[in-house]
Amino acid sequence: MEDYRIYVEDHVLNETASTLEVKPVIEYIESAPEPIDDAEIPSILHQIQSHIRRQGFFFPEHLIENFYLSLKAKPFVILAGISGTGKTRLVKLFAEALGATRDNGQYTLIPVRPDWSDPADLLGYKDLSGRFQPGPITMVFVEARQPENVHKPYFICLDEMNLARVEHYFSDMLSVLETQEWRDSEIQTQDLISSALLGTSEDQVKYGGLGIPENVFLIGTVNMDETTHPFSKKVLDRASTLEFNYINLQQYPLGTEQEAGDPADLNDLNHLFLRSDYLQLVDAYDTHQELVVRTTDRLVKINTLLEDIHAHVGFRVRDAICFYMIYNERYGLMDEEEAFDWQLLQKILPRIQGSHSSVRRVLLGLMKVAIGSGAGIAVNVQDLMDDASSLYMRWAAGQNPPGVKHPQSARKLAYMLRRLDEDGFTSYWLS
Repeated sequence: MEDYRIYVEDHVLNETASTLEVKPVIEYIESAPEPIDDAEIPSILHQIQSHIRRQGFFFPEHLIENFYLSLKAKPFVILAGISGTGKTRLVKLFAEALGATRDNGQYTLIPVRPDWSDPADLLGYKDLSGRFQPGPITMVFVEARQPENVHKPYFICLDEMNLARVEHYFSDMLSVLETQEWRDSEIQTQDLISSALLGTSEDQVKYGGLGIPENVFLIGTVNMDETTHPFSKKVLDRASTLEFNYINLQQYPLGTEQEAGDPADLNDLNHLFLRSDYLQLVDAYDTHQELVVRTTDRLVKINTLLEDIHAHVGFRVRDAICFYMIYNERYGLMDEEEAFDWQLLQKILPRIQGSHSSVRRVLLGLMKVAIGSGAGIAVNVQDLMDDASSLYMRWAAGQNPPGVKHPQSARKLAYMLRRLDEDGFTSYWLS
């Protein structure tokens, strides 16, 4: 919604008449946008899914909902998997459905270069003349914080993010992302650009006070192979990792006539559709106490297992998982067990790697949690320490045994156990 302050008097010198004239100047201001009603979210996501299918792409069930909830919980998401599975395309199509395109500047693809070694490659640097030369991400941030743009969603896709070491060139972004706080009902962060880099008054006006705008959402795509770098826990703590390794090649494009309804027009949807409603657990605890306690109790049991290999999580991960679960409950997108399955897969399993017997013990303990009691599969950790093939072979050829409590996490754990048996080493990131 837009608003205008009607007229502000300004005295302007008329050079030809050498007289002073009073001319009206319209000062543009943007009023606060209307929040999106929770009941509308499923319909909006369905429209986004329909838009994506009209473009000839099909993603697995609830992937769009999961992608949305992950961005809502934290504006930094990593899409991982083998090459050619549609990671970059998902970002582009999702943004496009919301009216964010390359043409209007609201969608930006930034290919990461292998030689990026410090934040200057992404944020910018001070040249020999003393002028600040902005990096690709800085230019987007400047545009996104303009008064006429502050309520439009902006998407940045860092393509092949781990061709360079993420901790080197993205370190400033990760640190500033953690300084988010509420100021006058807006999410603001500390400044990204040091004042020492802004040597001119023009630079100070344009780039001074520039943080990460609340209407910007960051998505990185990664391929895990011998040419790429692994992620540290510092990165994993601050992002949700969506995996694209399980592909059904027999998914065919739907004809436009098979997608009922008219194409959605979501161009006027403001950034509050994606902006986080909670920054700290205290923001949500009073209204969602029972769900927070249930989710935390699950994490306490999982943390007991992870402590053996020093992979346990802290408050940051706990809060992010709780926020995801709260949004899912508010919008009624998935049942609670399915939502927690996504979080176990995306926030817990990426932390696990190694070759020691303790890693095997943790994987088996997590497998017991993921299978639950409804599948009739006994997981005796001690009996399976020497050979777990009788367990993980149940997932051979991509099969999922019926009745498993958290099927996606169980399938990934089966794969990790098999790699540990066959290769002597395992990791979430091995494809």
